[in-house]
Amino acid sequence: MDKAHGRLETRSIFALATHNTKLAFPGVLQIARIERRREVLLSGKVEGETLFIITDIPDTEANAEQLLQLKRQYWEIENLLHYRKDFVFGEDRSTIRAEHGPENMSALRNFAVSLLMANNITNVKRCVAHLRHTNPAEFCDALFSHSSSEHKLAA
Repeated sequence: MDKAHGRLETRSIFALATHNTKLAFPGVLQIARIERRREVLLSGKVEGETLFIITDIPDTEANAEQLLQLKRQYWEIENLLHYRKDFVFGEDRSTIRAEHGPENMSALRNFAVSLLMANNITNVKRCVAHLRHTNPAEFCDALFSHSSSEHKLAA
């Protein structure tokens, strides 16, 4: 049970290892059903949904609770990446619509965020704001040098 953002959310999971069943899908080692119930505390409105997971993770490596945790961790990472791409680069406000432009720009934003994080830069917004007032060549030199790039980029 989690209480955050004015909501109370409960989750339950049922997982089934497929190796002792008649489910013969190559590579599928577990299937799981997640029941999620969310109550908006202010209004009392209740919503529910059912999710299904199909995975190649054996039950010896992840039981039902661990699968639920993996699912939540995936969305934490996904939400953090989206937040950074939208908050720092304005992805949701982008007016690029033609052909493969949106996909290409999203890939470039992913690359930029990943590159900064790989260099131990956790405050991507501050770093990008700093770059607007920096010579791009100096930034690239600092980023790709083997010296203490974290110190040089942290400004």
